[in-house]
Amino acid sequence: MTVRNDIRTLAASLDSIRSDLGAGGELVIVDALSNDGTRELLEATARSDPRVTVVERACNRGIGRNLAVATSRAPIVLSQVDSDNRYAPGALSTVAAYVRDHADVGLAFTVGAGDRDPSQTRFYVWRREAFQRAGGYPDTQEREDPPLLLRALRAGFVVERFLLPRIADDLRPRTPGLATVTSPWRRSTHTLWAARKFRVMGFRYPEYVRLLWLTRRTAARFGAGIVLGCIAYLQGWLHHDGQAVLERDDHLVGKPAGNPAATPEPGGSDRDDRPAG
Repeated sequence: MTVRNDIRTLAASLDSIRSDLGAGGELVIVDALSNDGTRELLEATARSDPRVTVVERACNRGIGRNLAVATSRAPIVLSQVDSDNRYAPGALSTVAAYVRDHADVGLAFTVGAGDRDPSQTRFYVWRREAFQRAGGYPDTQEREDPPLLLRALRAGFVVERFLLPRIADDLRPRTPGLATVTSPWRRSTHTLWAARKFRVMGFRYPEYVRLLWLTRRTAARFGAGIVLGCIAYLQGWLHHDGQAVLERDDHLVGKPAGNPAATPEPGGSDRDDRPAG
């Protein structure tokens, strides 16, 4: 987990994760120098629970996630486990056990079928050597997971979708109209722009389709994503999309208004570029 100034949601998230760790689990948290009480809560939690390790470092989200993985010791690693989610009982341990027991699986991309917005609650379960083979997260504050996922798709190990009935309750308010309980056609503008961004980030269309399969909860949503993605890739090709697309119309994918914080904040809320399912 990576955090900064997440005191409003952190306690509920920690309680849900710790109850699912079991005797052999561990939770590594990288705190980017919080000043709202997060640091004190983490220190108190680590003192009371030897399974919890806290690392304090001024860093962006990509560096923080890599540092958390490097600090951990277990052969199975869960990433994108975020401080603004209250996890359902057994959600984390169920997928970790599956990857542990299936030696051919390098990554399980885990989606909650019943979550209000699965793009905000999904998480990844890696075999450690697969995470290392994929090269870890890039050194960025935003859009840190698409490059890692692209390298994972190209690395040659097995990447599976793991669909759970429910993963977590998202504890932070999100932009109205983007939740995936809405029709994919009502979300079409968001989906089109997201696909154009994935194209610019280097995803070939077949790779984007494979990512859609990992993220979509139903066949109908997968089919809608294929159609909209094809249109978006054609639009991107016709308009000669470049890096400017990554910064354009961020409000369409749920980014909050206002200026970004001057201090890097690697907390878990900035997950908007994943194609929602």
